[in-house]
Amino acid sequence: MSQSDGELFKTLSRVLLLAAALVALLWFIYEIQRVLLLFILTLILALALNAPVTWLERKKLSRGIATLLVFAGLLAVVGLLGWLVVPRLIEEIPNFLNDIPEMIESLADRMTAVLGGHPEIERQLSQTVEWIFEALAGLWRYSTTIVASVVLGLFVVALLLYMVANPRPLLRTYVMAMPPRHRDAAERAFARASIMVVGWVASNVILGSMKAVASYLFLTFMGVPGAILWSVLALFSALIPRLGFYLMSIPPVVVAFSVDAMTALWAALFYTALSEFLGNFVAPKIRSETMDIHPVFLLFMTLAMGIAFGVIGVLVASPVAGFVKAYFDEFYLARQPADPELDKRVEAMMNRQPGSGAA
Repeated sequence: MSQSDGELFKTLSRVLLLAAALVALLWFIYEIQRVLLLFILTLILALALNAPVTWLERKKLSRGIATLLVFAGLLAVVGLLGWLVVPRLIEEIPNFLNDIPEMIESLADRMTAVLGGHPEIERQLSQTVEWIFEALAGLWRYSTTIVASVVLGLFVVALLLYMVANPRPLLRTYVMAMPPRHRDAAERAFARASIMVVGWVASNVILGSMKAVASYLFLTFMGVPGAILWSVLALFSALIPRLGFYLMSIPPVVVAFSVDAMTALWAALFYTALSEFLGNFVAPKIRSETMDIHPVFLLFMTLAMGIAFGVIGVLVASPVAGFVKAYFDEFYLARQPADPELDKRVEAMMNRQPGSGAA
């Protein structure tokens, strides 16, 4: 074998080994994707909790004491909410589930009266309504019997505690893993993404609380069954930008229709008005100061992460969008030369005038 043949053989061998290693790595990542998603979720929570812990550190408390105080405060808030909501929820959900057959029958009667001349539409709507109620009942039964979620939750809490209590070695590893020329950009991107995560958590708490309280008061006033359940759903609807509240409004509107058609109409109008008011006037003001992400990108990331990874993907979609934007800005956009004609180019595209932007 000649020297050139030997070099070619070595090169091909390296390529094959690298390809095999890449395939093995991709296979491993695919197999542990749920673990990675949980790690990302835990990292997001750690970034959010790091803000109050760091604030306490600046007040001359040790990191360990500050972490314990923050976790104790968080547990106290969760315990208070649980004490206020869970007993009502446990009392109301079984009664609501027992009333489902009567609600379905009432809905069927009302749909027959409204759609008497359209039997196929009536049949499809009846099947849809039955599926919604069966899914709710199944979700309640599933959530009360699963034990693995509790064990997994304890694991996440332990991981979260370690991340918050001693993050500096992890951050040193992150910085050292970057080439020296990229470390300044990596530092800025991580700091910006952390600010976005804190803003995301704060905005979700504020918006979710407003939606939950308003939903509970309205549905209770209108006499819609399961008001406490629907208000809990509204509390978490802020995790899905724009679409979440509309999705969460479907079950209570359907239930309201079993009570009265006008009640359902008022419920639909209430959810639409509240969602549009909060989405157009309150949410942008709250989120713009911290996240500065276009709603189109947030919705795209939510749908993409949801389709790819399910519920956990939806939960982490907005923070992941923040990380993507922060790193894209620092590692790509910040390196582009300034364009004094940028606004003119945008207006030219808006007005369908090719070539006039740089004129």
